[in-house]
Parts: sequence; structure tokens; C-alpha cells
Amino acid sequence: MALEDQLDAPDYYDRDAEAFAERYDSVGFEAVHPLLARYLPERGHVLDVGAGSGRDARAMAARGLKVLAAEPSAGLRAIASARSPGVTWVDDRLPRLLLITGTGQRFDFILCSAVLMLVPPSALPPSFASLSALLAADGRLALNVRAPRPDEPAELFFDHTDAAILAAARAAGLACIDRDEANDAIGRDDYHWRSFVFELSP
Repeated sequence: MALEDQLDAPDYYDRDAEAFAERYDSVGFEAVHPLLARYLPERGHVLDVGAGSGRDARAMAARGLKVLAAEPSAGLRAIASARSPGVTWVDDRLPRLLLITGTGQRFDFILCSAVLMLVPPSALPPSFASLSALLAADGRLALNVRAPRPDEPAELFFDHTDAAILAAARAAGLACIDRDEANDAIGRDDYHWRSFVFELSP
């Protein structure tokens, strides 16, 4: 869920992958992403970056979308791929997404959920550049972020302001078309999510 050179981030999830997967799968896609129903395409190719337990990838595949899921945690990827028939899984990560960008494929929708807080500030612009380059001409990018908790490793979790997110997106040729804020769908009191939807600027 993080960077090519930030190996501790996948390790963080690998050490208790089963517990993370069960927690993520305890709620549904619609509860976690109430903003997205109006933006998901009816058909086409979708990329789920930092796909975790596969909850969101499975939900989008169930809608008839062709889903490619990228997850660098070997533990989460093994659990998710076993639960996600019809979803293609790869080991890839921000900021470069080298494996996926190398294919030349473009996506009608990209979801990047609960990932950017694992990206250091210096890697925020190249992360958005990679995501922007993978969008089809009329594609949409949706993401959500939260502030780190005090008990989370400061070397792995980063607090990005809305201004920093919007500036990095704008530099990558993306325009924000919707925003929202929500409490945690799992019910964790200290989690507050900020969601954004982008499209390529005219």
C-alpha cells in the first residue's frame, strides 16, 4: 500500500494480514464509498490501487466491470485473490505503479482508497502523475484519505492537507469535481475520511 522503496509499509500489513482483511470485509462497498455510486461507469476497465482485502474490487467486479487490483502486501494479496474470482491481482504500488504503467492500459475508473496516507509528501506529486497518466480520456479517479492516529508509525503514515492533495492533483492535470467527508463506516471514532473525485482537466 505504499512505495517501491518503503518496504516497511507492506510489512506493516503482512504481519497481521488476516485481521486487516476481516476488518475491511466487515462492511460493504456502498457503506464505505457512498459518494461513488454516481461516478462508477456502467462498463469498462477499473483499477483498484492498494486494493487490500479485495472488498471494493469484488464489489466493482460484481457490477460487471473488469477490475485490475494492485496490492503490494503479499499477505493481503493472497487472502484477497482467493476471495475474488474474476479480479486480476498484481504486485504494484505508488508512486510509479511501474508494472501497470508499462502495459500502456488506460482505465475508465481508478479507486485509490486509504492509500495516500502511506505516501510521503515528496511522493504525492509523482503518485498523482502516475494515476493521471493511467486514466482514460473520460475516466474518473476517486480517493479517500484520513489523518494518521497517534499509535500509527510516524515513518509510515503521513498527514496530507486538502490543499496539498488538490495542488498535486492540479499539477497532474486533474480537476476535482466532487468532495465529501464522512465518519468511519466500521465505527472507529478516531477515523474521519475525506473523499475526492477527479477527472482530467479540459
